[in-house]
Amino acid sequence: MRHTLAALALGTATALTCGALLSCAPQRPAPAEPTAAERALLDRAEQLLVTRCMHGRGLPYRPAPRLSEEESRGVGYVLDDVAWAREHGYGSRLRYKELAAKRSDPNLLHRNTLTGRRLTAYTEALYGGPDTPTLAARVPGGGTITSQLGGCHGKALEELYGDRAAWFRVDKIAANLTPLYGAELRRDPRLGRAVAAWSRCMKGAGHPYPDPSAAHAAAAKATARDDGPAPGTPAERRAFAEEVRLAVAEAACSVESGLGRTGRALETEYRAGLDGEYLDALAEHDRIERRALARARDLTGARP
Repeated sequence: MRHTLAALALGTATALTCGALLSCAPQRPAPAEPTAAERALLDRAEQLLVTRCMHGRGLPYRPAPRLSEEESRGVGYVLDDVAWAREHGYGSRLRYKELAAKRSDPNLLHRNTLTGRRLTAYTEALYGGPDTPTLAARVPGGGTITSQLGGCHGKALEELYGDRAAWFRVDKIAANLTPLYGAELRRDPRLGRAVAAWSRCMKGAGHPYPDPSAAHAAAAKATARDDGPAPGTPAERRAFAEEVRLAVAEAACSVESGLGRTGRALETEYRAGLDGEYLDALAEHDRIERRALARARDLTGARP
């Protein structure tokens, strides 16, 4: 399960009522989110399993480069870690670093040297071929997500999470719950009060933005760097300094207003009030993920 506050746009605060999407029955606690360290551990274990599988087939593979646990935390709906903001701003340099790592991925570079049957064999060993079964999951709010990921990547997921179809279904449900409560959360007066307090604080700091989305949009426009200067150039240093100033102000105001804390608490509350079908899916997701974490610790030798 991943927090989905980043997907919520802010609206006018109105009173919250019980309805079809939120149950008025006593709530069950929603499962806790995995920590950044746990997500990094699962990723390391998956890469290790892919590497073993490819080597077992006599094919080269090296774990893909990743950002560190601290670097990969991200911003989310609102940034409320002042130290992280002071170091990384909104993460523009980290995005550049991640893009550069993908471009230099040794596995991609190796595939680029292959042609014909050798390329087909390598790709199918890694991702599966046309006979790979299709997994499908109906997600809240409508629609179906499908996947044909097989090969060593699919085998790694199966070894880590067990029944791939079950994991795929509950993982996609958990990642797509926002439509079920997003409108109610946006209208919750508690969120509205926290956003208003955050906005007043930001205005006092010289950054008159009505909500975090507006601040993020301004920062993204100023620091978009796909075709811009690489980190360390004079133009980039000036842009990054402005990014850091805005990010630090946002984080400080988030702490002062309690916006980040309020948003996380409300999302937990709303998820806990979902229909039992979705709570059951979240509980199954949590059980599978906890078993996977135990396997990942065994595979990597990490301590609990």
